[in-house]
Amino acid sequence: MSSSSNRLLGIEFAYSLAIIGCVMYIFMFTIGDKVRSVLSHEEYSLILDFFPALFFFLNGMTITLTMRDKRISTRKLLAYLGKRGSVLFLIGVALCIIWPMNIFIASGLMYFLSQFLATWNNIVLRILMIVLVALGFALLYAGVPTTVEYSPPTLQGGNMINLSGFLFFNGYFSIIPWSIFFVAGMEFGRLSISTKGWLSPSSIVGVCFIIVSFFIQRYSRSLEDVFNIVEHGDSLFLKLRFFYLSFIFFAVGLSIFVVNFFIFAFTSFENKRLIRFTQTISSMKYSVLFFQVMVGLLTMAVTNSPIFMNKLVLAIYILIASFLTFYLVIMWKKRINDQGPIEWLVKRIAGSTKNG
Repeated sequence: MSSSSNRLLGIEFAYSLAIIGCVMYIFMFTIGDKVRSVLSHEEYSLILDFFPALFFFLNGMTITLTMRDKRISTRKLLAYLGKRGSVLFLIGVALCIIWPMNIFIASGLMYFLSQFLATWNNIVLRILMIVLVALGFALLYAGVPTTVEYSPPTLQGGNMINLSGFLFFNGYFSIIPWSIFFVAGMEFGRLSISTKGWLSPSSIVGVCFIIVSFFIQRYSRSLEDVFNIVEHGDSLFLKLRFFYLSFIFFAVGLSIFVVNFFIFAFTSFENKRLIRFTQTISSMKYSVLFFQVMVGLLTMAVTNSPIFMNKLVLAIYILIASFLTFYLVIMWKKRINDQGPIEWLVKRIAGSTKNG
């Protein structure tokens, strides 16, 4: 197996991990918030929020890796990214009534902007990440609320402020902070990604980022008595206002480490059944998320939401609903088409990198 094949297989397994985590993450938060009739993202969980961070990180990374493939025209690739982003964004807009600020809108915007970002050098990308981090802090201290009850666009009352916060900062998949991981992935993809050894130089950097994140978190906790908003016993949660920067360092560092680990770990992997499953999930990732929306809608239509107030019931539901989501994807590929419905739609409209 060639070096590029080893790298691709490791990336596909990392993508599968991210997608499986995202599916469970989205079911937990959206169904849980539906019970409370509010869509908010006041906290970052070290465990659950890492999966969408990894997902966006991989999206940015694979764009850069594709650009390094001399068999693919850069001009055609950039044009394809813009079209792909537009299609995903429109799909997200179509779904926003039932799932505001969903992952399709965020991904679409990032892919659309990547046709410009991909041509920028590393220094400019790093400056962009710093600006996005600073903008996040500015939104926090400008009074943008960290708990948002979603309501349709209106100029009355404070709803426009709430909506702008939800779209750009504190929604489930707001532009900030998730675009930071996307840009970080684009820059990481420009490195010489090696499969030699368990701890490559970039993995050491990733570990250092994780360690730094906990020092930032510790400092943030020291402000608890001053501002009196951080609850005790939330060691696995990073409160948005003070632990925002800590979460970014943690998730970027862990994404680097996980990607390197998977690339090396699956260098000689030969379980064909698991490889097929992984390739199916990674190649149909947006269809997986689409089927998840369908399962979620069915859930809301046939169940009484308050039953999910019971944490055990919610946990069992997440496992069953996640299994059903992946089962539908596999059945689609087996019975209908090798391409998922969303990937088929994107290809029909956006074309491909080979025939831009």
